[in-house]
Amino acid sequence: MKKDRGWFWHHLVSTAFAFGIVAIYALLAFNLKIFNPLIQVLKEYSITDFYYQVIDSKAERDTSRIVSIVDMTELTDRRDIAYALSEVLEQHPKVVGVDILFNGLKPENPQGDSLIAAVAASDTSMVFALQYFDDSFDGKQYTKVKESFFADSIPQLKEGLVNMQLDKVDCLRKKMSLGKNVKGKLRPSMIKQLSDLYAEQEIMPLKDKDININWASVDFRVIPYDSIADYGEYLTDRIVLFGAIGDADMHYTPQGKMSGIKLLAYGIESMVKQTTVTIAPWWVNAILSFIAVLLTRMLFEVGDQYAKSRRNLFARIGLKAVLAMGILKFLWIALLMYLGFIVFAKYNISINIALALTAIPFIGPAEDLYKVITNSFSKKEE
Repeated sequence: MKKDRGWFWHHLVSTAFAFGIVAIYALLAFNLKIFNPLIQVLKEYSITDFYYQVIDSKAERDTSRIVSIVDMTELTDRRDIAYALSEVLEQHPKVVGVDILFNGLKPENPQGDSLIAAVAASDTSMVFALQYFDDSFDGKQYTKVKESFFADSIPQLKEGLVNMQLDKVDCLRKKMSLGKNVKGKLRPSMIKQLSDLYAEQEIMPLKDKDININWASVDFRVIPYDSIADYGEYLTDRIVLFGAIGDADMHYTPQGKMSGIKLLAYGIESMVKQTTVTIAPWWVNAILSFIAVLLTRMLFEVGDQYAKSRRNLFARIGLKAVLAMGILKFLWIALLMYLGFIVFAKYNISINIALALTAIPFIGPAEDLYKVITNSFSKKEE
């Protein structure tokens, strides 16, 4: 096709038709029960998760120099927990996040209650767990909360929310909140408090807002509760998370199944390093996907013209063959995904080109549909 005035219009309409075909298939898939398994797979697919897997396969995991975890899974007596916390404080950490909810007194163990309250009052570098209730949410704020039994008796006590947010699309833990409105007050999350205390400044303003955790590969040193002093060098001047890393509190994440305390560690690492992920708005993804498919259509046109210009018959047939065009399509898609990965790896911005990848295979049918429609109108005019 010659590059006349209608050349660009031709490609523009063909690209729109490709997206139209995708929309028709999507409409059928979402309304026919037989496609439910496919829809579930599509919902759980995330281009960002793919980027994490690429990063994980290319680099060795670094061990965090910011966050260490003290595992107290086997401790159930509050006296033992108090002793372990005291030993942690003796290693002079920068700040300690206690991911244990001391909700209510233990009448059978008053000594344990007294020891825990005494440790909490002895050091202001600790942030204790606070939870809100989902079942009382009225659309604006939460009105029920679980907090430490000693909260009212220690004025300087710091408490941070530890609730985990589920991603609405694929049910994975990908986000954590900076704060939530609880009982008429904007309460900060534990990761915000710990990050700000460690950095000695406010990293992000306190808002009722969720942030996207950066799940780039990193390991966190886990120290057993009975060897705290032996690992003092990994606790001094760091953020220490004190809690259970066992199977009782497990969550699904882009890095697989992990304990809640490790999820908190990822959130803190993202905030302190300021590498939280920015998800591109849907309209940005839509515009970039349309441009990508339009460029693909033009690329195929250039390839087709190049094949036609070859003098050798076998060269013309080979270049126009399905295999050759399939290879060209594969290389182009790989380039698009690579560019998206570079933007993600360098700027922590996730651009979802899944829509473009879905529409590209329909460029051929869209072109045929365009020709049928234009030919039909041409015959009517004659």
